[in-house]
Amino acid sequence: KQWYQRRVRGERKICEYSIYPLRPEFAEATYLLYQATKHPFYQYVGEAIYQSLEQYTRAKCGYATLNSVLSKKQEDRMESFFLSETCKYLYLLFDTDNPLNQRGDFIFTTEGHLMRVDSFARERRNVFNKGDTDKATNISHLFSCETFPRYRQLAPPFSEQYWFDIASLINLKL
Repeated sequence: KQWYQRRVRGERKICEYSIYPLRPEFAEATYLLYQATKHPFYQYVGEAIYQSLEQYTRAKCGYATLNSVLSKKQEDRMESFFLSETCKYLYLLFDTDNPLNQRGDFIFTTEGHLMRVDSFARERRNVFNKGDTDKATNISHLFSCETFPRYRQLAPPFSEQYWFDIASLINLKL
């Protein structure tokens, strides 16, 4: 209730957690929204993210975690996810001709890895739009272990075909 009252009255509350460890979620969401809508607004947002990273986090040898977004004080630290996720999403946001942006048969996992989406999953993505009222029980049989091919039920390491698919996405000759 206090937060609501402060917000309505226009009072400013100081952020208690002000560290920025170069996390990728904002850049990832911006990239995914652009891919879904192709609206140039998201490229403007991506440009603002990039400019802020350059202005506030650029260090002598890379980029630095901000100890405080208020003071812009940098730490001597750059997490690996900055390069593997944050930079990747910003790069793909602007490289619209990249083969990864032209294909619709893969998604990125929460860790920014490519994962192929086979026709089984693509055909069932709109399963809730069939006009059925009992949605919870209606789809339970579609996603049981028995409905997936055996090779798709296995936990990593993935099948050899999976690695060939990844290699072909990035134009790597095996």
